Amino acid sequence: MGRPNLAEMRTAEILDAFERCVAIYGLEGSSLERVAEEANMKRSILRHYVGNREDLIQALTERVVAKYKASLDQYLEATAEEAPVKQLLGFLFPNTPASSTESVMVVESLIAAGEKYPEVSMMMTEYIEDLVNKSANLLKQEFPGASRQQCWSVAYGIICICFNQESLTSLHLSAKYTKAAKSCAEVLIDSLRE
Repeated sequence: MGRPNLAEMRTAEILDAFERCVAIYGLEGSSLERVAEEANMKRSILRHYVGNREDLIQALTERVVAKYKASLDQYLEATAEEAPVKQLLGFLFPNTPASSTESVMVVESLIAAGEKYPEVSMMMTEYIEDLVNKSANLLKQEFPGASRQQCWSVAYGIICICFNQESLTSLHLSAKYTKAAKSCAEVLIDSLRE
């Protein structure tokens, strides 16, 4: 077995530290100094492995988007035998929260940063488009009589409900709220039966 790549290992450590800082202080409050301290490294080491602040933000965005895309793909593969709507609702409204408060805070910080960082906006938008399109495809499989536009609109509405529900993660609301959000999504899906 070969030795682990030091650059990959250091980069992962730095991004882990940056994620923790963003979850606590937000993106703007996560200075290179704070990240270096959290990673237990000198700032110069941080810059050597990741680059400047913009490079760090871009690397974190790429990492978060890749993680969420992989999560959806793995879920769809693992549940391929289920009906498409059941797959979609199971992914978007799981019985136990799939996202931690920290990961929700990171995503919300990256979305908010889109105004200032066009690359972040582009990557997050591409992720949303991918999620909506995959969701619309699942709906189209189950409702072949519905138009692609109808499926896309319903998919987007369901994802908006899901994202809003996830944004409340830090409140630790009871399961009845997730159940209500899922029920709203089901009402939207039922509109495709007409």
